[in-house]
Amino acid sequence: MSTLIADPRLRRILTLPDETAEGWAVDLERFERGDVTLTRQSAGEASIKAVQRLLIFLGYSTASTGAFLIDGDFGRGTNRAVAQFELEHALTKISRSELCYPCTWQNASQKIVSIPDSKLTQTTLAKMLEVAQDMIDRRAVLCGSVDEATFHLDALHRRRLLSCAEIRTRYGKSVDDAIAAVAVEGITISHFWLLAIIKQETSGIVRPRFEQHLLSRLNKTQKKVDFAELRHRSMSMGLGQILGDNFKIVKAASAQAMYSSTIAEQIAQIARFLSSSPRIVSIVRGDSPSEEDFRAVAKFYNGPGYEKHHYHESLARWFREFKVLAGA
Repeated sequence: MSTLIADPRLRRILTLPDETAEGWAVDLERFERGDVTLTRQSAGEASIKAVQRLLIFLGYSTASTGAFLIDGDFGRGTNRAVAQFELEHALTKISRSELCYPCTWQNASQKIVSIPDSKLTQTTLAKMLEVAQDMIDRRAVLCGSVDEATFHLDALHRRRLLSCAEIRTRYGKSVDDAIAAVAVEGITISHFWLLAIIKQETSGIVRPRFEQHLLSRLNKTQKKVDFAELRHRSMSMGLGQILGDNFKIVKAASAQAMYSSTIAEQIAQIARFLSSSPRIVSIVRGDSPSEEDFRAVAKFYNGPGYEKHHYHESLARWFREFKVLAGA
């Protein structure tokens, strides 16, 4: 395992660039010696953060709420992530049905205690590192690039989101590339709508969200679908937080393919998703939307409860801000 961790690509995943490995090196040494007292409860905070970073890089939620969180607490969400990884790699006796426990959106995070405790063994950790290496080699990582993936991973760790100006600087060209790509498909969309959706949904930091109640529901009707794919269908992904179960609408090969889509592809997926509604497609072509236009897009993208979140107001604010930045 020390040889795996020595891989500089994996070191970038496990540790922030301005931190050293000293915090978790001692735990790792004990772990490799077979110290049975080193459990998920006794491991140090730095070690747990390193494991959480690795799990997030691999595409697993680490919080009971479904968020991708690096907090140094091996709680029920991180336990679920380990259990999901072990199921997908035949390393556990925990069953698929236990991971798809009956729940609703309201009680999913409370009922997560029904998932048995998982042990982070040497075998499991070594397998995680091997899978991470393979994903890097195949470019099957978040955003299709290890550099892009670690940028978002580090931002999650620091809890650092982007301003409108930063989003425009970082993604402006990719937005233009995406607009050109969907134009070939007959889709016309405003630069400002795409930027406003990115700001509203993620503030420019790709941070997937796993929905346990969707996994439990989809498992009832899609029992023959591979668990890893089903898990991705239960996640909102990309700069636009599009649910993986919509992969066909956004013209992705699968939900897992959405996870590794490049930034330009993610933005094109936002355009395709918006254009899937006949009413919305006419709105997002323009650069001078009305309040009712913002309400319509908010309801389509955020659901009927959009007013409670003031989604339409925020969307309008970001739209105006990007127009100001562009001098329009």
